[in-house]
Amino acid sequence: MAKIVDITQWKEASEILKEGGLVAFATDTVYGIACRYDNQASQEKLKHAKARPEEKSLPLVVGNLAQCEEIAEITSREKKIIEKWLPGAITLILKKKSCVPDWVTNGKDTLAVRMIDVTGINEMIQDVGVPLFLTSANLSGEPVCQDANEVNERLGNKIEVILDGKHRDGLASTILDCTQDELVVLRQGPIQLEDILKSLEG
Repeated sequence: MAKIVDITQWKEASEILKEGGLVAFATDTVYGIACRYDNQASQEKLKHAKARPEEKSLPLVVGNLAQCEEIAEITSREKKIIEKWLPGAITLILKKKSCVPDWVTNGKDTLAVRMIDVTGINEMIQDVGVPLFLTSANLSGEPVCQDANEVNERLGNKIEVILDGKHRDGLASTILDCTQDELVVLRQGPIQLEDILKSLEG
């Protein structure tokens, strides 16, 4: 089974991630499982842990704007959105930079990127030094785990460390497509399109 540690001990999880391992933690939406994005073996390990279909690309989570700019094309519009709404319950669909290998996105030219509003998590991602793949803590098609013990019961034999914490409301994030001239919400979550557009005015 996995080792459960308090969120304040994120340094321990960071070391596991650096080495290519899998870590679970509570986010501002649901419990998730993560690994570093630049390790293809870790990506395969994560997909296997979830029994996730190979054709589905994995979302990414960054620790700050600089990490986002390393992997995605950021216009002034996207920068405003990131500075206003991240960290928070919104996922941005962005055009990936050419330096990002095709296996990261299953050949797609876009990335799904978010930043988590939980104390300790962004610090951990910054300490790892690269963005992370992050997907919900459950087997594909099953309900998401609600606490550290449930994650351990269902997935503990496939991951190394679980950070014990409490996720917020259980609502999935708003998904905002930023790759077109007009912003489009692909999945409605806590953040509304009209509020995003208002924040871009002026």
